[in-house]
Amino acid sequence: MTYGKEIGRKFHEDGSIRHYPGNTCVSDIVPGCSAYDVMLELHQMVMDSGLAKYFIMLPADSYHMTVIRGLNDQVRTDEFWPANLDKNATMDEVDDYVSAAIERAGIPGPVRMKFATVNISASCCTVGLVPADESQAQLLKEFRDRAADEIGLRLPRHDNYRFHISLGYMHYVAEGEDAVKMEALKEKMNAHIANQPEFYTTPPYMAFYDDMLCFSPTRVPRK
Repeated sequence: MTYGKEIGRKFHEDGSIRHYPGNTCVSDIVPGCSAYDVMLELHQMVMDSGLAKYFIMLPADSYHMTVIRGLNDQVRTDEFWPANLDKNATMDEVDDYVSAAIERAGIPGPVRMKFATVNISASCCTVGLVPADESQAQLLKEFRDRAADEIGLRLPRHDNYRFHISLGYMHYVAEGEDAVKMEALKEKMNAHIANQPEFYTTPPYMAFYDDMLCFSPTRVPRK
């Protein structure tokens, strides 16, 4: 089998989690939100599909929408690192830097979103989201622009970033007959999210992580 694209980066070959520290600004999808129930239903679809061996499913308590990506310890290239922050800065210093920038940008309140399209790639399975209306789109755009200016970094695809909730990562890439089944699963999932109601996320907040399983609103000890 061919390993998924995040194996060796975010996960080990056996599917266990790798150390992958960073920070970000996210909105959670939590119990009581209709989108949380939909995500659980999509999770179950994967488990019932006979294709679960291809996925590394994320825990429900990690479901979130990234509002704007911060910085990652293992991705310190010019495209993904602000010019005015030393590339050798410690992660504690990086957390200080991004936290201050996000605070200056002024975090908005809850965001109203709606489901778009499920995507299953060689990297991951994501559930696409779009702002519920133009006012929500403008709110997100203005905050993301302010935050990028404060961080001093416009990431690639900043202006056409696709909001999403990650359902899981790919352990292996489906091939042959299973690739056909995977496409059918994706279409079934897309049919399920069609016409689902709009929903509110939690208010965006600064989050810190050491891996892809847990995003914390409080600082995490850096190794």
